[in-house]
Amino acid sequence: MTVLILTGEEDVTADMVVVRLNAASVPVVRLDPADLTAGVALSGEYVHGSFRGHLSAGGRLVSVSGLRSVWVRRPGAPAARAAHPSPWLTEEAGQALYGMLRGSGARWMNHPDAAGRARHKPWQLRLAQRCGLPVPATIVTTFPQAAREFAARFPDLVVKPVSGAHPQEPPRAVPTSRVAPDTDFAAVAYGPTLLQRRIAK
Repeated sequence: MTVLILTGEEDVTADMVVVRLNAASVPVVRLDPADLTAGVALSGEYVHGSFRGHLSAGGRLVSVSGLRSVWVRRPGAPAARAAHPSPWLTEEAGQALYGMLRGSGARWMNHPDAAGRARHKPWQLRLAQRCGLPVPATIVTTFPQAAREFAARFPDLVVKPVSGAHPQEPPRAVPTSRVAPDTDFAAVAYGPTLLQRRIAK
């Protein structure tokens, strides 16, 4: 049974895991979904209610049914390095790859569904609080008045992206910034804004 590692080429942690798995004689295949159609290939066949699938990477062919586990480490966007990348191709390649892997019966580390859920900031805060961790007062809002009232109650605030993503490419500023005392919150109406009581570090 094979361990499949989905990550980019420059991943020292994955490199160390591959060395340890090889030392333990555990078959391992490492690939980056970004290389689909450009060095990584897949094929899946559904016939008479049964599925057969294969992945090819680095000259190795692995049966999807022969996977014992899948580690989603730091994969690139599917087919991002294809000869003619496009949002459509990324969606198609992702559906094919992850759809085949979901049907494999393999165990997952960082299952895409769980990882997707974990990226939602309001969910993170609620889970942290339920686990007994201290959570600073937080509001996510598109109501300017709600932001003003929150700032009146908690004058020392930071603002940060709800998604963790940065609006500029490449990023040009630190995503978490202190809110000035005289801030006009009118722009909050243009997109969800996360305000949080600042915690001194």
